[in-house]
Amino acid sequence: MNLDFDKTRLTKKKGNYFTGDSIHLTDPSLHAKAQDYKRELGGKMRAVAAQDIARIQASRGYIATRKYDGEFALVFFDGEKLISVNPGGTVRIGLPCFEEAEKLLKAAKVKSCVLGGELYIQAENSKGLRIHQVVSVLRNPRSEADMERLGLAVFDVVEHDGEKTDTLKKSFGLLDKWFAKGKLVQVVEHVQTKKTDEILALLADWVIEKGSEGLVLQHDTANWYKIKLRHNLDAAIIGYSEGSDERKGLLHDLLVAVLRNDGTFHELTRVGGGFSDEERKTIAADLKKRIVPSDYVAVNNDYVAYEMIKPGPVIELSCLDLITESSRGGPVNRMVLKWDGKRYNALSRMPLVSVISPQFVRIRDDKEATIEDVNIHQLTDIAPVASAEKSAEDTTSAPSQILQREVYTKTMKDKLMVRKLLLWKTNKEEKPEFPAYVVYLTDFSPNRVDPLQREIRIAATESAARKQYERMAKENFIGGWGKLGE
Repeated sequence: MNLDFDKTRLTKKKGNYFTGDSIHLTDPSLHAKAQDYKRELGGKMRAVAAQDIARIQASRGYIATRKYDGEFALVFFDGEKLISVNPGGTVRIGLPCFEEAEKLLKAAKVKSCVLGGELYIQAENSKGLRIHQVVSVLRNPRSEADMERLGLAVFDVVEHDGEKTDTLKKSFGLLDKWFAKGKLVQVVEHVQTKKTDEILALLADWVIEKGSEGLVLQHDTANWYKIKLRHNLDAAIIGYSEGSDERKGLLHDLLVAVLRNDGTFHELTRVGGGFSDEERKTIAADLKKRIVPSDYVAVNNDYVAYEMIKPGPVIELSCLDLITESSRGGPVNRMVLKWDGKRYNALSRMPLVSVISPQFVRIRDDKEATIEDVNIHQLTDIAPVASAEKSAEDTTSAPSQILQREVYTKTMKDKLMVRKLLLWKTNKEEKPEFPAYVVYLTDFSPNRVDPLQREIRIAATESAARKQYERMAKENFIGGWGKLGE
């Protein structure tokens, strides 16, 4: 593997610690590997609440691992140096825990490896040490001592000397051997288990007593399970949808939001579970009286448009997790709405969270749709939401600028197919939720089951964006496609 980097593009933080963007790696496939690994990991994981542990099918071969509240990183070692790349494309080099890992891997005579790991703040009891504190140190360490608080917890050997590691036993065997003497780098705590009471005991020790984020049950052939305590949140109802056919007149699901400090409503999630049939009947009847006009149309998972309502009532909901990144490392953007007392107007999509397994708990008659009662800070206390303090009605930014645009068409079986490729500069690169450049391909074919397909690529520089544009044009505008206007 090639871990070389354009050193002129690195940003020095403290000591030997540097960060950069993956587009400046000599081998850009390292970023794709980080994204693919995170997506594969998410695909095999099932979220389970602590009270539902008994539903997990008993099986020999489970390994329970302690889950750390940190930043995921895919770690690459080529026999000499070690770097990490996260799914968002951030490259990290020279952290004290990385330097220790390099020494231990060299001492073990490892020629190369790819490791799955988590950067976290080391503490025996991690209560109160949330992910946003880890991110704060990674982005702007105040001193070298500050960086030495960061540990690397490794949990997987993805590759070893160019070969895949195919069993958990082999993976943890290698990790235990390589990092037995580690201080800043350690193997995640792991225990073989198959009994429910053993899992409950680990949950009490690791999560309740020591404040860890949760635990993960891994298996070579069965499902993986992420076990966590549920979070409870208060949110304002801003829309609802009804069932159909025999469920007509009954609530299907709710669209709920939290309030930003500027008084705007930030769409949070859909809540469709946890209601009794009686609640579905009475809530739908009550909300029907509150319907208001809206310039914004949201749809539920069945593609039924929500009826938007005057903000409120407030509900309490529970969830298993709040995720701030997509599987590719980008932000989870949700629409921000302005309520003017009569109707909703859409402002812009801003970073928020994906809510995992939301469930209705109760109507909060003691709360209202106000900044004090349903504030976004409920979320930021759990997860690092970017730009949470920023006003959604910011009008100071320059508009985006289209740099290049091409449209191609092709007729097949008497049906017109259209492919459009755009490159634009956002003029918002100083904001963490925006990339500097975007390359966007739309591919419409009425002959497909899914007629409209999209592909998006982002870049930090114009030269990198134009390379992406040229590659996508070369791959998509061949074989009978004709440029519109020629």
